[in-house]
This record gives sequence, C-alpha cells and structure tokens, in this order.
Amino acid sequence: MSFLRGSTNYVWCTTSVLGKGATGAVFQGINRNNGEPVAVKTFNQLSHMRPHDVQVREFEVLKKVKHENIVKLLAIEEEQEGRGKVIVMELCTGGSLFNILDDPENTYGLQEEEFLLVLEHLSAGMKHLRDNNLVHRDLKPGNIMKFISSDGLTIYKLTDFGAARELEEDQQFMSLYGTEEYLHPDMYERAVLRKPVGKTFGATVDLWSIGVTLYHVATGNLPFRPFGGRRNKETMYYITTKKASGVISGIQTSENGPIDWCRDLPKNCQLSAGLKKLVTPLLAGLLEVDSQKIWTFDKFFTEVTKALTRKPVHVYHINKAQSVRIYVHPDDVYSDFQALVHEQTEITAENQIILFKDTHLISLVGEGNPSRTYPQTELGCPMLLFSKENNNVVIVADSELPKFPSFPNNVSVENDATLAKTACSVGHVCKRRIERLSMCSKLTHDSVRMFNIVVGDELTRVISKCNHLKQLAKEAERMVDAVMRGQRTVHNLLGVKSTASFINWRVSFKL
Repeated sequence: MSFLRGSTNYVWCTTSVLGKGATGAVFQGINRNNGEPVAVKTFNQLSHMRPHDVQVREFEVLKKVKHENIVKLLAIEEEQEGRGKVIVMELCTGGSLFNILDDPENTYGLQEEEFLLVLEHLSAGMKHLRDNNLVHRDLKPGNIMKFISSDGLTIYKLTDFGAARELEEDQQFMSLYGTEEYLHPDMYERAVLRKPVGKTFGATVDLWSIGVTLYHVATGNLPFRPFGGRRNKETMYYITTKKASGVISGIQTSENGPIDWCRDLPKNCQLSAGLKKLVTPLLAGLLEVDSQKIWTFDKFFTEVTKALTRKPVHVYHINKAQSVRIYVHPDDVYSDFQALVHEQTEITAENQIILFKDTHLISLVGEGNPSRTYPQTELGCPMLLFSKENNNVVIVADSELPKFPSFPNNVSVENDATLAKTACSVGHVCKRRIERLSMCSKLTHDSVRMFNIVVGDELTRVISKCNHLKQLAKEAERMVDAVMRGQRTVHNLLGVKSTASFINWRVSFKL
C-alpha cells in the first residue's frame, strides 16, 4: 500500500499528518516543480456527503481572503485517482497554537510578548474576515497557526475555513458548527445538549469564541470548566449562561460542587498586572452571554487597537524588589505616567523618585513631553523607582509552587506521560522563578549603584553651590569693608563724630 498521494503539481505522504478534523485531514507535502514544502488539505467521505454548496464554500472563502494573518491559499487541485479536490496552502512550521499551549512551558499561558502578538494577529485576521462579511464559526487555538517568516519573525494566521460563510452584520444563520468548549452558549444548547430551540445566530458568535481562545492563551486553561469536563455538559451550559456580567471564568472542582466564579485572571498566569488591567475588560466584553451587552466587532477592534497602542515601560520597584510594567499611551505626559505608577506600586506621585541612566527621569523627559519620546526600557534595563517616605525593602511573598507529582510503582505509559508533563511544567515554573529572583538581585545591585551615583552627583552640585556662595560672601565682605572705610574717611573729612558708624559689623553679624 502506497502512502504517497498527489495532484498535478503537488505530492504528499499520508503518514506526515499535520492535523485531522471531522471532514478531512491536513498533510505535509511538497511542490513537484521546486520542492517547496506545503500543507495539503484532503477531504473524507463524510465531507463529500454534504450538500454541494457547503462543500465548495471553503474554496470560495479562501479565494476571497488575502491577508498576512490568514493562511495563504496556493492552489486548489484535483487529487489523482479521482478522490476529489484538495486545498494546497502555505506550510506553517510553528504548528498550531493548541500544540504550543500543550507544551509544559506554557501550562500557565503564553508569555506577555507572545500573548500580545496573538492578540494583534488574531484581531487583524478577524477584521479582514469581517471587512469581507465573513464569519469563521470555528475559532479556537487549533485553528490558529504559527508561521515563521524568512527573516525569523513570528506571524499567527487563521486557518480551517470549513465552517466559514458570508454573513452580513445583521444576518442570522441556523446551521451548527464549532468545537463545544469554544461555542457560544446558544449554539452549545442546540449542538451539544440537542435541545430543539428555534434560535438563530449572528456573526457575534465568533466574538465569544475569540474570548474563550484569548483566555486559554493567557492562562493555559479554558475559562469555563465543569468537574469531569465534557461529560458534564449540563453544568457547562449552566456555568456559561448563569454567570454574572463581568465574570470571565467559572470552575467546578468537585462533583456537584459549587462554581468558583472569578472576574480576574489567575495569579499564576504569565501576564503582568499592567497588561491584566487592559485584557480583563476585553475578556469581560467578549464573554458576555446577554446579546444586549456583548460587544460588537467594531467595539472589539477599537478596544484591541487602544490596548495595542499602549507600550510597556519597565520599572523596578526597589521597595518590593519587584519588576512592573506600566502600559502608557503615546500621548501620556509625566503626570499621567506617575498616576499609572501609583496604581501599581501605591507610591504617590509626590513621593516617587524615578531614576534612569544615572539621573532623574524628569530631567530626561520633561513634564510636558508625550511618553512616545521616553527612552526605551527593557526588563534588564528598567527605570528604578524609590520612595521618599519609605526606605524599607519588603519582598513580596511568592505564591506556593505547584506540587511536583509522585510517580507510582506500577508502570503505565499513558499515566507516566501525563505525570512527566506535569513535572516538566513545575520545572518551568521553578526555572522562571529562579530567573526572576536572579534578575531582582541584579536590579537591586544596579539600583544601589545608580542611587549612589545620583546622590553623589547631587552632593557634588551642593558642594559646588556652597563654594560659589562662599566666594560671593567673601566678595560681599570686601565690599562692606570698602564701604565702611569710605564712610570713615567721609566722616573724618566732615569732622563728624559718630561712634555708631564704627561698630564692628563682623561682630554684629557674628561672622
């Protein structure tokens, strides 16, 4: 049996599986003419049983879209031996976002810079779809691919448009598509619970899926988790439909147990407090079951643009030995920056001493200049924050480390693999903590050095001023002596006798 299959210009091996779905599979292949690696999507018998207009819909959608953040269509060809059409696309060598999140390093979500990249690219791809009146209807990490460009840059791209279709802003649809954990509750009710409700759905169902996806990317977990997972479907529906407005997660940790509701991202996710402040309202607007309260696409795109416009300023808070990121708007001035620093550190503006590059920050940036002109900072080269009213250093206690699993004596490949993955994720948490503490040690040393330099410079200026004032005092002394001598001379010429005029002024002023 041959594992090689092909079309006119492409060939692929059925053992090189990139992904599988309900209606087909994606294989890695090559261009027969130039050897270029590609991804080839083939369709199974179930797919061919669908109505013809549904079968060709994916081809039509892919032909219509052309955007950096959507997987590029290379060709649509007939497979040899009459197996039907295949879709040939650019190969995303970084794999799917789902596989990236499955890596033990990302058990608690992606790092901040990578999360922002996903947010930017996902919203840009979705905006292109909406500009073309398209809905995806199966948004999830598994359908977001990581593409590495020739210059080494990471680009995230939307893929799998098997469920996509044209839909105007005010249009509705009734057909059911999607993956249950990412489905809007109204679609979940019909598709998963099989309830015969006569609801129709609009383009905003994609917004709910985006919200679940972004929460997953930020934390490494789904936002709504009933005990027992998929088998507890009624509880899943209850969690998503009964949560209060603004709640972004609901977790059940025991059979028939209570739901732990939360309006904030968990502490163990890798996003900074500054970014959490921007992302949390974004998630709350997307994960809104009330059709009157859920955001529109325009609102989503606007808020994402606002969030991405803000740039992080790295600040090291010496009193807590803690690195913070202050997300400033390009038009913010120094007082706005100080207010944001106050929010995260509780040091009021009048008590802040902010140093950078061996001097006071205010002397570098000025009070009225916008933050877009501020110097670039990095985690290892931040601005240093001191408090005028507090000289103590109180290190913030770390959260408890996740427990390292214990391996049972009996050998089970599946269980041991799961335990090994957990052990690796704990190892990565320990590694990040050690790196953070090492960085804090370095920055504390840098803070002391810079503070000494700044204090030394200020003392030098004070000494210089003192010497200048001493010189002025000596000049004034000589002038007073000259005046006194002149006064005595005049009095002698006029024959005036006045003992008061000859008071020793040095004694009087105790000089």
